[in-house]
Amino acid sequence: MDQRPLIGIITARASAVEQRQLLSGVLRKAHEMGADTAVFTNLYNFEEYFAGTEVENRIYDLVSSERLSGLILTAESILNPELQQYIYQRMTARGVPLIVTGADLPGLDCLNNDVTADFEDITRHLVEVHGITDIDFLTGYQHIDTSHQRVQGCRNILAEHGATLPEDRVIYGDFWMNSGEKLALDYIEGRRRIPQALLCANDYMAYGVCDKLLEHGVAVPDTLTVIGYEFVGGRCFHSPVLTTYRRNREAIGEQAVEWLMAKLRGQSFTPEKVVGSIVCGGSCACGADRRQLSEELAETRESHRYLDLNFHSNFEQQLTVCRSLADLIHVLQEFVYLVRDVCGVYLCLYEDWCSSGEAPVHADDSPMLCYRVMSPHEIPSKPVMYLRSDLFPDKLPGADDSEFLYFVPLFFGGRDMGFFILQYREPDVFDPIFGDWIRIAASGLESLRMKNDMRTLLECQSLSEHHDTTTGLLNRSGFYHELCLAQQQAGKDDRLMLVVVRTALFTDDTSIDEKKRQVSLDREVADRLAQALPGQRGCCAKLGDRMYAIGLVGDVTEEDAARTGDRLATLILHAPKYSDLCGEDTLVYETLCLPAAETDPEAAVKRMTGMLGTQIKQLADVRRRPGFQVFYELHNALYRSPAEEWSAQQCCRDFHLSYGHFCVTYKDLFGISFHQDVIRSRVAMAKYLLITSNVSISAVAMRCGYTDEKYFLRQFRQSTGMTPHSYRSR
Repeated sequence: MDQRPLIGIITARASAVEQRQLLSGVLRKAHEMGADTAVFTNLYNFEEYFAGTEVENRIYDLVSSERLSGLILTAESILNPELQQYIYQRMTARGVPLIVTGADLPGLDCLNNDVTADFEDITRHLVEVHGITDIDFLTGYQHIDTSHQRVQGCRNILAEHGATLPEDRVIYGDFWMNSGEKLALDYIEGRRRIPQALLCANDYMAYGVCDKLLEHGVAVPDTLTVIGYEFVGGRCFHSPVLTTYRRNREAIGEQAVEWLMAKLRGQSFTPEKVVGSIVCGGSCACGADRRQLSEELAETRESHRYLDLNFHSNFEQQLTVCRSLADLIHVLQEFVYLVRDVCGVYLCLYEDWCSSGEAPVHADDSPMLCYRVMSPHEIPSKPVMYLRSDLFPDKLPGADDSEFLYFVPLFFGGRDMGFFILQYREPDVFDPIFGDWIRIAASGLESLRMKNDMRTLLECQSLSEHHDTTTGLLNRSGFYHELCLAQQQAGKDDRLMLVVVRTALFTDDTSIDEKKRQVSLDREVADRLAQALPGQRGCCAKLGDRMYAIGLVGDVTEEDAARTGDRLATLILHAPKYSDLCGEDTLVYETLCLPAAETDPEAAVKRMTGMLGTQIKQLADVRRRPGFQVFYELHNALYRSPAEEWSAQQCCRDFHLSYGHFCVTYKDLFGISFHQDVIRSRVAMAKYLLITSNVSISAVAMRCGYTDEKYFLRQFRQSTGMTPHSYRSR
């Protein structure tokens, strides 16, 4: 069965009324045409960003996902010019069909309301219904085209009726209420003559005029008729109820989907002209439509109900006292009822969200942990690992084939922590109150991160700038410094050997109560790095959270690098604390051996980190398969106790599975048959004992479950290519 198309919608501040109107059309039409939707939105959407908030726009990096079939950009919602350019570059680089709404961009397929035609309709209403031609026009910024297009619509209709709109009757504002208030004071204090009617380029400026006139006892519409534009909502908070014009954004959204789907199907599409409508109120002589006003009041009451619920909850206090990420997830689950009509909420955190120091910058292949806060299906709240570009509907924990998803950034103080995913059963948009909910959640995460920082600092000694405070190993800068010194002294035939290992995959180490144990685990891994160094040469480092490296410059080969990586993995996986806390398949490593004089250590490590990311993704994909957890527990038990008598038939009886199904599933999950995995677990334990102890070969064989030493020697040699004696001596 072919996968349903997934349409990505790029917008800004999706909770704003204008975007809610447009999105309602997009989501409804996509549902009708059999497509899923993923909306990417920021929270603040400033025209000029101040320090620490621009990081919210990294949410738009997600549009690079290969899962997206096409893109719709609501261009008029993006206020920051640099952000506009960044998004254009990102989405055009994808090479998928795309549609732009609300702007005319060269070389792209665009849909837009004709604002000139809209203001022709409004002016026609004033002239033909009310007989008014004496008009002032309060428009937006003088330097943007849409301000002049709106004025031109008014002039066109006045000209048809033998009237004019002189330039001195056009007032330039900033699309906000203060512009309206200033103009109202000019009328009241006599600096400007009061006309019969005032046309405003949006509702906010009209609200400012009406409010200030009411404050000074000037009657609207008796003294001045006022008409707005956009239908942004909130009319019931102003007196009189504003007459405005509703742009048909829903129709624009619907046509954007129809055009995009036509592109996906290789069909042609011709957009139709979109026409809006007058919404009458008390600011003109028509009066308000009671049914329309009743609908607006019902929506306002519902919004205030959720606002009241949020205000009187102790959500923020509960998050502040959390001592672990598990506690925080539990609190989010307890207060998810504050998010209106949502059926799924998923917390997606970068693996290094809790790291100390400078905020890391994340790439498309950055690993993330996805936590289920709420979902259509109740499942254990265990995190699932993904890459950033791979978080979409068919893979969210506990989600069904949802059609409506929102991706909303999660950040604090310039640190990109990840994002929330909201899931809806019906076409819907979250309201502005959700912005407070997510900001409280971000504060709770930052509080938890700082608690971890403080606890770690108290438990660890301060070392030099080139060393990690927890383990005493070199840190990233110290590691590169030591390798560069070694390269300067290297001979022309010397090579640089690197082993980079990533430990404790798929584990949560952000619990305050568990932090001391995590520190001791770090130190255990550090000890194993020192043991793995070939001949105690070279240097060891902690490059970051759960990321370690060995480096050596000298007469080494690729075989030496591979052997060192294998030895390091063996030592770590069988270390007592690590084995108990993490288990099998929680470690990946990569090795490189390159000419010392020609290799940049930093670039080489970056390349290896990318290779590790590929391994991590493969392991994460396996963990999402049905039945994985049960088989993984068996797999772990096998490696912890290889000396036991393991029988596939007995395991089948324990799991109530057929022998054939058990064998096929085990090999599919772990890439090796159960019988061969028993052998591998025993050989792995043997290697660990040969490295770390001086016990005899016979004793090693017995401790690994072999009663026949010759059989042990044969299987060890088949697995490693050498005898136990040779392995120990090397």
